[in-house]
Amino acid sequence: MDLSQLASDSSDPTWEKPRFHALHTIRPFSTEDTGSRGESDLTERAKDLDRISLEFQTLVGKNAPLSEIESFTGQWEVASSSGPIIQRNILAWFSDTNALRLACANNDPGVVRFLIQRGLSITPSAIIYAASKLKETHDTTIMQTLLDSGWDINEPLGETRPPLISSILDAPDLVSWCLSKGADPGLSSPSGLSIIEVAASIASLSTVKTLVDLAGHAPDGAPVARASYSHALGSRPGRVEVVRYLLDQGYSIDAFYKTYQASADHACEDMMIGSQNALHFAIWAGKEDMVRLLLERGADKTLPTRSIMKTDGATLSPLDLARKFGNTVIIALLSQET
Repeated sequence: MDLSQLASDSSDPTWEKPRFHALHTIRPFSTEDTGSRGESDLTERAKDLDRISLEFQTLVGKNAPLSEIESFTGQWEVASSSGPIIQRNILAWFSDTNALRLACANNDPGVVRFLIQRGLSITPSAIIYAASKLKETHDTTIMQTLLDSGWDINEPLGETRPPLISSILDAPDLVSWCLSKGADPGLSSPSGLSIIEVAASIASLSTVKTLVDLAGHAPDGAPVARASYSHALGSRPGRVEVVRYLLDQGYSIDAFYKTYQASADHACEDMMIGSQNALHFAIWAGKEDMVRLLLERGADKTLPTRSIMKTDGATLSPLDLARKFGNTVIIALLSQET
């Protein structure tokens, strides 16, 4: 490919807009118009860029030695005032690949550092891959490399994903590491899901206490509902103690669970969960310990629930919900005069 024929600025009419991700990602359930996934509407120049980008991604993905990756990218470098750089239109296509997140998944700090130095952007998807590897190995080298390269540990990982610390809340050593690097436990995803809410679902009581203490602002969200849901599913031990602590800290006992889904593509979860709070989750799951605690602490026994998941779309009172699931102890608890 003749590098002199490539535009160096996106405002140039000959600039080839990066389409690698769209061309190589299957979205069978997406309602978004992502354009053609075929190559019929690509210019010959764009086809060359796509081919080169695929070679680049494959090279990084197979964990090739850094020297081999350096040699490959060197073919596409041009002179600049600060030294050789990857030609800008090619770099835009390289940045549209999964190369950086594959390097993170391969746990290769040298390649990660090299790719960032060459201009690839640190994307949320790369951080998600790095976080997955972090949970697997508890090796913070890649994360430290990303931090040293300018990544902000408090950046959200997506519209419904809070910052990194929310991904490792069940690993106390990694929570401590994140906090030592400036992670703020009081943050949320752009759609509103807070780190504290995630912690209520999966973190130990000790970790929840640490995060709530450091968050340093008025309680919000529905962590009590999330802890109760986790208890209902039996996915994490210690949720009753977590709920007791959260209530002591002033978090709402009656707040309804929110999925925080950002688009119609994810509306299914909203429909399945419907309108449920901590008491509703405990009732249908038959969790007498949680029901007792919530009632002792003043949960509203009159707030109705409705969901495809547990009421078949009907609106039921807590007592009617208990009758539907037939737990006589819980029925008796809800029938008591307050």
